Amino acid sequence: MSKQIKFRARKGATFIEYALLAGLVAIVVAAAAMFFGDDLKKLFGATGEQTQSVTEGVKKVDLHSTLDNANNKNP
Repeated sequence: MSKQIKFRARKGATFIEYALLAGLVAIVVAAAAMFFGDDLKKLFGATGEQTQSVTEGVKKVDLHSTLDNANNKNP
């Protein structure tokens, strides 16, 4: 009977340890988001603008004429 009580006590302690660790991770993530938030917003904004620019450039390319020109150059 004594072994069952020790096992249950250890199982409960393990759960609390994981809960405390998860809480600490959440606090660190929140602090990092507050600290780096503006820089990350600028970084992802610039990346989004560049992606949009490339997408617009790709849409303007006439693929059929480009392929026809490439085929005509090769004998």
